[in-house]
Amino acid sequence: MAETKLPGLLTLILGILVIIFPLFSIFTLSVLTGVAVLFLALWLFLLGMNAWKVSRGAGVLYVVLGILGVILAAALAGNVTLFSFLAAFWIYLTGIILIIAGVASLFSREHRAGMVAGLSVVVLGVLYIILGVFVRNPVFLAWLIGLSLVIDGIGLLLYE
Repeated sequence: MAETKLPGLLTLILGILVIIFPLFSIFTLSVLTGVAVLFLALWLFLLGMNAWKVSRGAGVLYVVLGILGVILAAALAGNVTLFSFLAAFWIYLTGIILIIAGVASLFSREHRAGMVAGLSVVVLGVLYIILGVFVRNPVFLAWLIGLSLVIDGIGLLLYE
């Protein structure tokens, strides 16, 4: 029984640590993201070498993408500002997509429930854009991540 509570307890502790040490947490996430992008770049290089035999165009494309990946990995690893910018950009982009999808849903649904759902998607998109403004601050981004981990940890502890 105690081992089933372990994931919830670890998630809760990790969330609290992220909230207590926000800049260190975001720094760590930026380094891990940089390493992940570096592995992706290496994979693209390998694909480029294998594709070179079949199609030089595809091989060149993979190698160029690999080079761009290495540049991004080097820029991202440990760069808290860039990491926060990219997180905010992703949230802005998601918000814009949600607003467009919600508006399209408002005009394409016949039933009232469908129109309410479309309106709620628009509101969610606006909330995403507002959240993106705050996420540009690395401390706020860490607090959001920490809070989500704490909530998830409590949920895991209560329902396991």
